[in-house]
Amino acid sequence: MDKRPNILFVFPDQLGARWLPMYGNTVVKAPTLERFAETSTVFSRAMTTSPVCTPYRGCLLTGRYPSQTGVLENGQALPDDAITFAHLLNDAGYDTHYVGKWHLSGDPQQNRWVPPEKRGGFQQFIGWESHHVDHHAGLIWENNPDTPIEMIGHETDSLTDLAIKQLHTASQSENPFCMVVSYQAPHPPCSPPDEYLEHYQAVDLLPEPTADKSAYYNRPEWDADYDVETFRRLYYGEITQMDYAFGQLLDTLDDLNLTDNTLVIFTSDHGEMAGNHGLFGKGVMYAEALHVPLIIHYPGQTQPQECDEAVSTVDFLPTLIDYAGYEPYQHMEGDSLRPHIEGSNAESIRPQISEYHNFCIVMGSMKLFTDGRTCKPLALFDARDDFYEMNNLVNKPEYANVQVDLLDRLKNWHKRVIGEPIT
Repeated sequence: MDKRPNILFVFPDQLGARWLPMYGNTVVKAPTLERFAETSTVFSRAMTTSPVCTPYRGCLLTGRYPSQTGVLENGQALPDDAITFAHLLNDAGYDTHYVGKWHLSGDPQQNRWVPPEKRGGFQQFIGWESHHVDHHAGLIWENNPDTPIEMIGHETDSLTDLAIKQLHTASQSENPFCMVVSYQAPHPPCSPPDEYLEHYQAVDLLPEPTADKSAYYNRPEWDADYDVETFRRLYYGEITQMDYAFGQLLDTLDDLNLTDNTLVIFTSDHGEMAGNHGLFGKGVMYAEALHVPLIIHYPGQTQPQECDEAVSTVDFLPTLIDYAGYEPYQHMEGDSLRPHIEGSNAESIRPQISEYHNFCIVMGSMKLFTDGRTCKPLALFDARDDFYEMNNLVNKPEYANVQVDLLDRLKNWHKRVIGEPIT
């Protein structure tokens, strides 16, 4: 490429890879993403560094693990002295924009103004702190804490309109831009418009062998009380609506003649169990919560490719500053994905780690997660033979060496990152 690309980073909230057609789902309709994948790199084994909203966001912005940022739970604030990729891209001459849900300015976790000093270095910011329980009554703020903007209609559509306006603004600058668009959808409680529900009226919504047909979703504080089929119908409807919204952003890049010089990244913060293993939500280390979509198009790419290397959230900051021409940042943990994006088939031997109330380590096809933040093995799975994680291999004699190796790697990571041994 002759010049540094613009960057459009789009991430919906709580969209697991398990629920998209390019990752094997045969029910969910996402035609925009399927077309996008035809000229992009699909990462088949991307995982979140923490399967909850706020710790993921802290990691995304800093390129450091939750234990390093100190952001370990929802509702915690990003430290004021944290260096984010927005700061680094600002230094590199980029215009930085953030549009949407933030969830990094601390309590209270509600639909409210985010003060400028809590915006992670983004030059342009239009967003809100966290959760719109009613997706048809959201508010969003830009420059005045006393003057919120009403998000007319469903917030996915309204946020898309705002993001499109920001793309028009960004296109007028002589500088390249990095724009993050953070949707709340399809985070429950889901309330998609009727036209997106029509796809899911007469189909089997529970085809997975781990789907618990008796699972029931009950969140009184969100006025959500329905069976697993109803949950999935609503959740899938919001995914399809999200897919349409993403298409509008791509069309805008075309209309503004930006497509040929824009790196487009589509991913999510974490997944959703959606009744598999009898669970809803996130916060656990099963694939439905941990495995996220990651589809990246670089300027000039015309053919699809797949990367089956395990990658994670810590790799985003190195990737963005790599494309921005910024020197490697000494405090980042991950590796640039650029070689994978551009098809060099570079191999990584770094284990991928996720942490929340448990630890998880992935190396090759093997995945181990622990009982709490300890080294007591809870589950061991082999992705080659066990896509749905139904066969727990922990403490099986034939996998003893694998288990010991993964535990040793986890202990080494813990000692290096957290600075103390793990037992």
